[in-house]
Amino acid sequence: MNLNSFAKLISEKRKALGLSMTDVSEKTGINIEVLEKYEKGIQKPTAGDIKSLGKILDIPPVILMHGHGIMHSSGFDEDGHRTSKWTEF
Repeated sequence: MNLNSFAKLISEKRKALGLSMTDVSEKTGINIEVLEKYEKGIQKPTAGDIKSLGKILDIPPVILMHGHGIMHSSGFDEDGHRTSKWTEF
């Protein structure tokens, strides 16, 4: 996890949504002092905090943990045919 990328992402998204740190703290249960450290990139977030922040900020946890990128997924469609898909996130 790149803490600087994480910090920038959550700070920019919080501001874009018009949320204060107090708003995020109240909605996630994360202490404001901890949120400040996250946004400064000086503390690594817990898995639970990543999940909570992702939900409130509408950012998939995988993006919070690894930043934007490309992900491969595969499976089967309704007819039983194998599927393969690359998705940018």
